[in-house]
Amino acid sequence: MGLSKEFRVNRTYSEESKKQAVFKVLSGELRKSDAMKEFGIRGSGSLDRWIERYGHGILSEHKELLEQMGTRKKKEAVKVEIPETEELRGEVARLKKDLRAAELRAEAYSLMIDIAERELKVAIRKKSVTK
Repeated sequence: MGLSKEFRVNRTYSEESKKQAVFKVLSGELRKSDAMKEFGIRGSGSLDRWIERYGHGILSEHKELLEQMGTRKKKEAVKVEIPETEELRGEVARLKKDLRAAELRAEAYSLMIDIAERELKVAIRKKSVTK
């Protein structure tokens, strides 16, 4: 049961206001809840739709500015909402790099143990014991 028409307020926002709200959220200047208060946005769904609609364009228009703003500490860094596929591609690339580094580290440790066992003539590796 919704409000009757006489009590509903239809708000219309200019394109510029929508884009400004989206930019402030994506740049980390405002959280979504703060942007909603500042711009008088009633539902978070509206802001989410605007981010979906205008976000990519705003990110590409203001890429340099957003990069300059990325000088915060890692913990305090604000995640910029980018299209999910780009974010996932970046994460996959990072994970592949981390995996390769871990594999190289494991190989180096194994090689060091082999050399130590050969030169010191001491068994360093644990023998697997089945019960």
